[in-house]
Amino acid sequence: MAVLLLAQDAYDRTQIKSALSDALAQWGGIEQLLAGKQRIVLKPNFVVPEVAEHAATTHPEFYLAVAELLLDHGKQVTIGESPAFGSAEQAVTMHGAREECQRLGVQVMTFRQAAEITGVAGSSSYRSLTIAAELADFDAMINLPKLKVHQQFVFTAATKNLYGCVTGKRKFVRHNLCRNDPTMFARMLLQNAAAAAPVLNIGDGIVAMHVKGPRGGKPFPLQRIVVSDCYLEHDWVAARLIGLKAAETPLFAALSVAERRQLADNCQETLADPLAAPAKGFRQSYRVPISFAPHQFARTLWRSCLFRLRELRRQAGETS
Repeated sequence: MAVLLLAQDAYDRTQIKSALSDALAQWGGIEQLLAGKQRIVLKPNFVVPEVAEHAATTHPEFYLAVAELLLDHGKQVTIGESPAFGSAEQAVTMHGAREECQRLGVQVMTFRQAAEITGVAGSSSYRSLTIAAELADFDAMINLPKLKVHQQFVFTAATKNLYGCVTGKRKFVRHNLCRNDPTMFARMLLQNAAAAAPVLNIGDGIVAMHVKGPRGGKPFPLQRIVVSDCYLEHDWVAARLIGLKAAETPLFAALSVAERRQLADNCQETLADPLAAPAKGFRQSYRVPISFAPHQFARTLWRSCLFRLRELRRQAGETS
C-alpha cells in the first residue's frame, strides 16, 4: 500500500466517514485491514486541551468519524493519548465531545504507565526508552495526527504524533537528552514510532496549523486527509503538502540515503496527484532549540500541575 490523498473541505462527520470508507475499500476495507483485531485504540493529537477551532488538536468530528466507522464494524474503540499538558479526558471535554463519546460507547484514556522498549542503537542518551504500557491492552492502533508546523521540529504529522505514546514528563526529558541535536531526537522518534506500530495513519489536514506550532499558530484550510499504513510515507507526502522538502527536515535526515530514496519511490505516484500540490500561502514556523532551557522546563512543570489540579477538581465535582 502507499498513500491516499482525499479532498475534504469541512469537518462534516458523515462526509469524512463516507470518504474514509470508500478510500479504505481500495485496501480491502476495515474487515481486511483489521481482521482478527477487535480492541482498537485511536491516537489523536491532543498536545494540550484546547478548543478545536485553534487547530492545535485533531478535530473531534474527525476522530469521532473514525470511531463510528470502526463501531459500525463491531470494533471496541478507545481514544488514548498522553498530552503534553492535561489529560485526554480534558481534551475531549474541551472539544465538547465527552457526552458523544459516552453515547457511542467510546472510552477515553490518558496513557500513564510506562513499559520498556528497545533503545536507540549506539546512543548513550536514548539507550533506554519506554512507551505507554496501556498499548498492550489493544489489538491495534490507528494514528490520527494533526498536520502542523513545529517550531522545534519543523513539522509534526504521523511520526511525531506517536510521541504522545510516551507517558508524562518523560517527553520533556527526552527533548533535553538529545542536547539540541534534531537528528538524534528524530532517531529516538523513529524508535518510538516503530514500537507504537500503528496499522493505519489517517492525518487530519482539513484545517492545518501554520505560522507557529505545535500550538499558538494560525489555522490554515489545507482541505486534505492523508491516509497510509506507513507513518513515514504519510509524512513524506504531508511535508510536500505544506511546501517542505521532506529529505531536508530533521525527521528524514535521520534516515539513510537509501531509505529516503525508497520513500521517494514509494510515494512517487501519490505526489504526481494534483491533490499533492504544495499549498499556496502556507507559512512555516520560526525555529527554536529542540531542548528546553531550565526556565522553560520549570514553567512546563508548573503548567502541568495546574492542568492536573483542574482535572482533580473536575473528578471531585463528578463524584460529589
